[in-house]
Formats: sequence, C-alpha cells, structure tokens
Amino acid sequence: MSTDPNNPLESRMEVAKMIDDSGVPKPVSTRQALAKVYRHAGVYPVPNLAVSVCEKSFATATAQAMKEGKPDAQIRQAGKFAYFTAMPKLSGASNIRDLIACVGYAMLLNIVSGPEGTRLLYAAQVAHTALTKRPKKRNKSSHTSTVSAKPTAVKSTT
Repeated sequence: MSTDPNNPLESRMEVAKMIDDSGVPKPVSTRQALAKVYRHAGVYPVPNLAVSVCEKSFATATAQAMKEGKPDAQIRQAGKFAYFTAMPKLSGASNIRDLIACVGYAMLLNIVSGPEGTRLLYAAQVAHTALTKRPKKRNKSSHTSTVSAKPTAVKSTT
C-alpha cells in the first residue's frame, strides 16, 4: 500500500478500492436479489416478499385453528392476528412500502375491514411523512434584510 499507515481514512479508502478492483460483487438486499431472479425468470409482477410472508402466516394460523376444531370466528381471528404479527414494522421507507402492500392485500382478501385498513394506511402515511420531512434551511438574508421598504414613485404619462 502506498498510503500513510497513520491515516486510517486513507487506509480504508485504499482497501475499499482494492475490493472494488478485485471484482467481488457488492452485497445486495434480499428484495433486490429476488427481484433480479424473478425478472430473469420472466415473472411479472415481482412478488412482494412481505406480502407472501403475511399470507403464509395467515394460512398457517387458520389451518392450525381448523385442526384444533375452533369455531369460524376464532379461526378468522387467529389468522388475522398471525397476519398482523407478520407485517413489517413502520421503520424505514422500504418497510413502510411493504406494510402498505400487506394492508392493501389484506383489504383485498377481506382479512382487514375497510375502516381498520384505512387507519393502518394512515399510520403508514404519517410514518412516511415523518421519515421524509427535514427541517428547511433558513436563508439568513431573508429575515435580516436591511433593504428599506420605501414606495417607488410611478411616473404618469398623462
């Protein structure tokens, strides 16, 4: 290495450059890897992994409740609870998008009622807004301006 060993930033940058030059693939998220596989296989639209997990949780819980001989209302409640438990948390933009997809799918399958789904979607909207809102930088000159506010005279042409 041609970098100064006393400068850790330079050393890390040199190591990062060596890794980039070696051709080692960069790590990707599970979502990105699956999307690439599905696109390559010609599957469209790409299935949402979070929705698949929620749906499987619902199916497993309802099958277990049926096997135990529970009444229909309790079977439905067990499935709904499992579906909700499997939904992503409201942290991060991708999780918020996944939660919206899960709620929409649950509303489509009538797992979640309209008003309940609306409340969940509103919670996702609030979380997304809180995530994306940044305080605006104030322009110093806008509130400390010393320009006088004298009216300008308009010349009459009559």
